[in-house]
Amino acid sequence: MSENILEMKHICKSFFGNQVLNDISFELKRGEAHVLLGENGAGKSTLIKILSGAYACDSGEIILDDQEMGGMTPVKSIQAGISVIYQELNMVPDMTIYENVFIGKEFSKGVVFDRKRQIEETKKYLDIIGLNVDPRVPVRELSIAQQQMVEIAKAISNNAKVLVLDEPTASITSKEVEILFGIIRDLKAKGLGIIYISHRLSELFEIGDRVSVLRDGSLIGTKYLSEVDEAELTRMMVGRDVSFDKVHNPSCTDEVVLDVQHLNYRTQVKNVSFQLHKGEILGFSGLVGAGRTEVAKCIIGDYRHTGEVLYHGKPLPSDICKTAKMGVVYLSEDRKDEGLVLMHSLSDNIALPNLDKLAQPLMNRVRNEKISSEYIQKLRIKAYSARMEANSLSGGNQQKVVISKWLYSDADIYIFDEPTRGIDVGARDEIYEIMLELTRQGASIIMISSDLVEIIKMCDRIAVMKEGEISVILKNDDIITQEKILSYAF
Repeated sequence: MSENILEMKHICKSFFGNQVLNDISFELKRGEAHVLLGENGAGKSTLIKILSGAYACDSGEIILDDQEMGGMTPVKSIQAGISVIYQELNMVPDMTIYENVFIGKEFSKGVVFDRKRQIEETKKYLDIIGLNVDPRVPVRELSIAQQQMVEIAKAISNNAKVLVLDEPTASITSKEVEILFGIIRDLKAKGLGIIYISHRLSELFEIGDRVSVLRDGSLIGTKYLSEVDEAELTRMMVGRDVSFDKVHNPSCTDEVVLDVQHLNYRTQVKNVSFQLHKGEILGFSGLVGAGRTEVAKCIIGDYRHTGEVLYHGKPLPSDICKTAKMGVVYLSEDRKDEGLVLMHSLSDNIALPNLDKLAQPLMNRVRNEKISSEYIQKLRIKAYSARMEANSLSGGNQQKVVISKWLYSDADIYIFDEPTRGIDVGARDEIYEIMLELTRQGASIIMISSDLVEIIKMCDRIAVMKEGEISVILKNDDIITQEKILSYAF
């Protein structure tokens, strides 16, 4: 038995004549957590989809547990012991938790499914990951963080030899991250190989053993994490240095553009009051489920609420379309279901919220594609054409398309909800610069983020939420720390 549980040798893959993976060789040891790192569009997801059988490679071979795997398919991959949790959640919303966990591998009792056993087994896996939820609850009633944990439970239930985790901590709390890391350590101790994909560089050193860095479809190098630091990994990823220092925003003024008073929504938002100033970036921090997204959706009129939301002194209507036309827009954290129409082209997605500007009086496809191409270039979206379907892009490039469609709307207030979730450090810097450019043009920004590093880097003030309430609004000065923010969140 060899030391490696998985070997991918000389993998190549092209789409429409464009080389996406160029001679990639990757090894995973038994009992190892091997980090796969790279910018959005570097080829990480394509490599994993080849491993899972979703894509066929043009050339190369895959060896699992000393056996060559020819002609991989999704079913063959799962049966061989490869389990993948993708960055975008992949469950059936109207089915229950236990039905999602055991879909395709149901227990039967005669000619009917043994639901009782499936519920009991699902409860066991949920207990392992520390998720206290009834297995009979429909998935659509869960938060994104809870859905992520169910995906992990589903993967654990497959008795995998190789477990691939693509951005597993993007939507879960620090407590849940600790639980996940404990699970990973237990699986490593049992000899499983873990492929771990994340853009949160700090956590890689806590859980990873080795790291392989991809850039533009090529392997830059493989190193032991004990021998490198964040700065070196960043340089390997993007080919340049990236700063994490706090930025200076000279555009922030004292003029109030949004005044929220005594906002309430069910039990999720409780008596929330704050003001947003012209040119300001106001951060909203807190644990998952603290009510940050609910506050945003109340402001834009997506949720019916009590309280007052004044925009330049006048009440905002409780109508999301009217609010957007007035210049207050929301960029959802859920780009798959709320941010994009994935089966439509990039130009169609960018046009959708801007029909009043683009249909004069009829839509001009050539003009739309020209405008979309300009944003593709401006935001460095890795797309071959504005006619590409949104679902063919990586998660980070999809996020840039969401930003593009609202940038063209030329709004006055932008609410960014987890704008860099699942996005690499290089692309993050580009999005940060876009946000600063918006403030220079006179726009104001509410930035909801679970990443305290970027909250401290980008925001002028920080509103910390806890259990539906704003516990404090902090000025982002030199003495602010992550620990201070967390103390109010807890």
